[in-house]
Amino acid sequence: MNKTGNDTIAAPATAEGEGAISVVRVSGPRALELLSALFHPAHPPSAPLEPFRLYPGWLEDGERKIDQVMSVVMRGPKSYTGEDMAEIHCHGGRAVTAAVLDALFRRGARPAEPGEFTRRAFLNGKMDLTRAESVAWLISARSEREMRGAIEQIEGGLRERLLDLEERLVAALAAIEVTLDFEEYEATAPPYPEVEEIVREVGERLHRLDREARAGEYIREGLKVAIVGKPNVGKSSLLNTFLSRKRAIVSRRPGTTRDTIEEVIVVDGIPLRLIDTAGLRRPRGEIEEEGVARAWENLARADLVLLVLDGGTRITGNDREILRLARKNRALVVLNKTDLPPRADLERLGEELERRKVVEISATEGKGIDRLREEIVSLLREEFLAGGGGGVIISRRRRQALNEAGEALERALSGCRERWSGELLADELNRARSRVRLVLGEEYDDAVLEEIFSRFCVGK
Repeated sequence: MNKTGNDTIAAPATAEGEGAISVVRVSGPRALELLSALFHPAHPPSAPLEPFRLYPGWLEDGERKIDQVMSVVMRGPKSYTGEDMAEIHCHGGRAVTAAVLDALFRRGARPAEPGEFTRRAFLNGKMDLTRAESVAWLISARSEREMRGAIEQIEGGLRERLLDLEERLVAALAAIEVTLDFEEYEATAPPYPEVEEIVREVGERLHRLDREARAGEYIREGLKVAIVGKPNVGKSSLLNTFLSRKRAIVSRRPGTTRDTIEEVIVVDGIPLRLIDTAGLRRPRGEIEEEGVARAWENLARADLVLLVLDGGTRITGNDREILRLARKNRALVVLNKTDLPPRADLERLGEELERRKVVEISATEGKGIDRLREEIVSLLREEFLAGGGGGVIISRRRRQALNEAGEALERALSGCRERWSGELLADELNRARSRVRLVLGEEYDDAVLEEIFSRFCVGK
């Protein structure tokens, strides 16, 4: 049954631009009718087109031939969206794709919104929200780690965990409700030890899940790594070395970098958003002043700061000031230019370093870069990535629901210890269960769906 309205949608399912093939997807009650009006098989079958079989032929708009194509039909409910669907595989290119879409739109289809095909799949019961969200994750995956996490979620790993949590909460509620049935006739107290054990177990598992959700968000968005230091210590050279290309201008003249430069690299499956910043010093001019302000801003917001020092010069008051201001950040101290005669007296840094790890490198010669990568990954994995797992993807609204479930369980745990009435305990457990069901998609509102599906591409 179509639960999304009576309209038929169409959109390209392949990326825009020139290519060998472009796929146009159509879904809705008139999908097969529209295909029949436009598509003329090379060898007309005696019966309707069989589902999931490619047919060659011509796409014609009245007397005008649009393209020689391959077409396939998928009848609901055995389709991606659960509705009648059709796909037209035409030659790649903007003009051909636009002509196919124009013919469909003039016959009554409308342009699909971002993620609308997957949204219809969810509303028609073809997948739950955990699987739907993982589809977008898989499409945008930039590393093997992301791809593995998305596939595991598509296969139902997250759903099974959430269903198990809900089952445990139902067991606790059942134990309480048995006592409520007889409360009018005898003083039957809830089985507090049994309920407390379940609540503690579910709470711990929710906490782990929330940590994995944070890890999944970091993996998807990329971790911010700010490269900071005074002018001419080799920040831009370090960025170029990481990228294996000359992205930033390198000069012996201090203050070359006036603005932030951001690039993404993947190290051991972890996307890192490297941010090269202007040299931190008293600015000379309006442009440099803005660059330095942005450098401080990126230092404050970074997940990790690489504090670059010049090993070929003495440690200055400016270096110490930068180290002092970066104390609140997770940071690695990078001693660059070790190919020059050493002049930096690290032992005298003492309190400024605060036992931070120092990695010695030469950005120009590439020495120590592999060890620096290892230290970065090791620190970020422990701090952000749940010990190195792939993480899970849960939208922020649904993560908030997880937090609310955890808060309800904390209250229920206190209630068990303080011997609350069965009704009060049941209220908190039902609140936690409702929040878990929202994460699953058993309960939802338009705001939750909009947050998830707005991140999809148009044809998915």
